[in-house]
Amino acid sequence: MLMPDSQPSTNQPAEPTPTWTFSGGDSPETQANGETEAPQTGESIGWTASEFIAHSKTALWYIGLMLITVIAAGLSFVFSGDFFIVGVIVIISFLFGWTASRKPRELPYLIDFNGLTIDKKLYPFSGFKSFSIVNEGGVDAIWLMPLQRFAPGLSIYFDPNDKDKIADILSEYLPIEERKPDLVDTLMHKIRF
Repeated sequence: MLMPDSQPSTNQPAEPTPTWTFSGGDSPETQANGETEAPQTGESIGWTASEFIAHSKTALWYIGLMLITVIAAGLSFVFSGDFFIVGVIVIISFLFGWTASRKPRELPYLIDFNGLTIDKKLYPFSGFKSFSIVNEGGVDAIWLMPLQRFAPGLSIYFDPNDKDKIADILSEYLPIEERKPDLVDTLMHKIRF
């Protein structure tokens, strides 16, 4: 029996549908007429800012660090008699002083649908559970809380005029959460690290 020409044959392959590949973001939505609309990218903002707040340290600060190192190394030797522990204390103290003397670099920042990019390094929003706006010694900063328990948080600095726009864009991807400074933050602020 012959089939009429108006009915499609079941042996013919279905009409191919277009496929799209994107390097980032969501795949586009296909409209009813078969055309594809561009993916929604949301707002983005870019700026340049210091990577951290540098507190000026006098010679007295470094002398205090050396005195604390000598006292800690001396006490650890008296109680343990182990030169290895003394060496570790001296090395940690040296690294602490060297890190404290570093000057911050000016880095480019970008927030878009991919995540936060700092100096060409992408931090996807999927790695964070929330963000907070914190005041660090008179300067506002945004602190991103990581999902992993022992991963370090990420602080970003910005022009105060951009604070609301940055917070609005971030809140599209992450919930905002109030954060109080912890013991380590308070200690670092007190010793002007």
